[in-house]
Amino acid sequence: MKTCKHFNDCGGCRLQDILYKDQLSDKENRIKELISSYRPGLKLNPINPSQSHFYRNKMEFTFAADGRVICGLYSKKQKGKVVDLEECLIFSKDAGKLLSKVKEFVNKLNYSVYNKYSHQGFLRNLIIRQTKFTGQTMVAIVTTSKEQLDKDNLVKELLLLELESPISSIYWVINDSLSDAVVFERKKLLYGEAYLKEELGELSFKIDVDSFFQVNPRMSVNFYKKIRDYANLTKKQNVLDLFCGVGSIGIFLAASAKFVWGIEAAKAIVDMAWQNARENKVENISFIVSDVRRFLNTQKEFYKDADLLVVNPPRSGLSNKIIRAILRFSPKAIIYSSCNPEAFFRDLEGLKGAYKPDFIEPFDFFPHTPHLECLSLLKPV
Repeated sequence: MKTCKHFNDCGGCRLQDILYKDQLSDKENRIKELISSYRPGLKLNPINPSQSHFYRNKMEFTFAADGRVICGLYSKKQKGKVVDLEECLIFSKDAGKLLSKVKEFVNKLNYSVYNKYSHQGFLRNLIIRQTKFTGQTMVAIVTTSKEQLDKDNLVKELLLLELESPISSIYWVINDSLSDAVVFERKKLLYGEAYLKEELGELSFKIDVDSFFQVNPRMSVNFYKKIRDYANLTKKQNVLDLFCGVGSIGIFLAASAKFVWGIEAAKAIVDMAWQNARENKVENISFIVSDVRRFLNTQKEFYKDADLLVVNPPRSGLSNKIIRAILRFSPKAIIYSSCNPEAFFRDLEGLKGAYKPDFIEPFDFFPHTPHLECLSLLKPV
């Protein structure tokens, strides 16, 4: 069992010192405990395992000052401390080369590091995206607007690297917000294509520098195919896909459905969903920019004929108002997936009087971390 050299300090993952088969067993037991508490007797399908290393397609690293500029992830031992990384075994074999080159570049030019307390400084984050099936890499350096980036030399230096997945895009993202999160206030394409393109099964998807996309593409293929199998749609059935993101699930389902509507709050994400539909020549799908609760409460005539409701909410799960709106909608079936098992079972309780789950099926999208995706098919009581 290979353990990352930074494992004792880095907070990026917590379970590398546990055999992967034991991690899977522990995660299954966690779901069994939730079933015992909420739905005794509910069928638990076997957990779907992942490739245990180099599975993530995106990492956000943080710059910090420690006598020189370093770049890595926050420490598991010391709050606010950044661990300077030379490798990342849950992300990519190319991570070390990319981190090393960027650190060499910014140290040579003596750039300052942003201080989140004084709000002074320049360097904030390094975002690296890497497709797993098409072998492309996108690099984005995130700074404030307080200094000028030597764009041409950054591009030149990065393109000298010999990587397993060559660089196809380089971005400069400017973020002057006070938030500690990456905010894409301005983004400038310095080199290459505006998007990465990833292939999931027979479909392909464009990924922008600020797009949400499932972090484990290899698992996503299995996950989406399982959703399609469990949906068991006919060409006469319509689908309403809430929190649809860039349209991945809806586009997978469209081949089996009469029509699919996807609902997502962010216009930029919906624009990407439309591009993905066109990329795959899917015409029986439409995407709508709307808050989910507002949509469910104001557009009843619009979606009243939908046969299947697909729900993949944020980590916090569904609000009581959305649950009540779903109950008023009364779909013929619900496919619910969640990356938060506790919120998942809490929401099942909210739907309990009207819907019962056929099964729970876990998917280990996030090896070496406590996180777990759950899927269920709910039918009317």
